Amino acid sequence: MRLPLQLAIILAICFAGEFSHRILHVPIPGNIIGMLLLLLLLCLKIIRPQQIENVTRFFLNHLAFFFLPASVGLLAARNELQGQWILLLILCIGATIATMAATGRTTQMLRRRKSETGEKK
Repeated sequence: MRLPLQLAIILAICFAGEFSHRILHVPIPGNIIGMLLLLLLLCLKIIRPQQIENVTRFFLNHLAFFFLPASVGLLAARNELQGQWILLLILCIGATIATMAATGRTTQMLRRRKSETGEKK
């Protein structure tokens, strides 16, 4: 599929998530709803990974660029954050450890499940 069409698919899912957030008034951000919607569409094989492969590869290759707005926002709020740097550091380290642990557990569970299904065949 061409890049504009792939981008249109991703943007449509993103807008659907934002629309759902505004209509349903759920406490989950629209971009998270959009990611869950994309996951659902991929799991149900309504969208195949090949249909969005090029645009997702582009986004992943340029991921650091998408963190710039958050970084600028932190710089703009540095006066409010002053004196809180120890708490922020502890939170960042804790979140990193929790993410690593969750990723490790998930990987172990999936590998175990894969090896069990391989043995049954």
